[in-house]
Amino acid sequence: MDIKSQLLVEHSKKNTELIRVFIGDDPYRVAALLHCFFSQEVKVSQRAAMVVSAVFDNTPAALVPYTTQLIDNLINNTQHIAIKRCTIRILQLIKIPEDRMSLVFDLCLQSIVDVKEPIAIKAFSMSVVLNICKNHPELKHEVIPILTLELERNESAGVLNRGRKVLKTLQKLD
Repeated sequence: MDIKSQLLVEHSKKNTELIRVFIGDDPYRVAALLHCFFSQEVKVSQRAAMVVSAVFDNTPAALVPYTTQLIDNLINNTQHIAIKRCTIRILQLIKIPEDRMSLVFDLCLQSIVDVKEPIAIKAFSMSVVLNICKNHPELKHEVIPILTLELERNESAGVLNRGRKVLKTLQKLD
């Protein structure tokens, strides 16, 4: 199967699952998928994002070698919201390299306060920031006021729920 061609067939859960099963945990196929995900072709990268999420859900270790590339792509790629959502979702659950941690931290804080950001990105960003603060508890003093303000001005149940949980955990960090 040519992954790019199959991505362009249709944007559906059925097609996503078909591609995910084909990829499995084969490193060459994962690399081919990520080539599509990092593509400058918006339609290709957008559709690849759904498959990248599915591959990560099934075999997270398959994407760990691409952590730095995912982060760099997130920082440099503003093409489609699906890329950002997918990447930040993954970053909640994997170890962020120390040399990229401050970049990811700043990007996620910006996403939390940006009124234009979708709810999922805000919620995922809160979890990423919390994970970074677990490794660097001194940063919690920067995050707590930002989250408190966001909880006061946001009415989304998703943001409020995640924000309260993250805030509670941050306040317990030493």
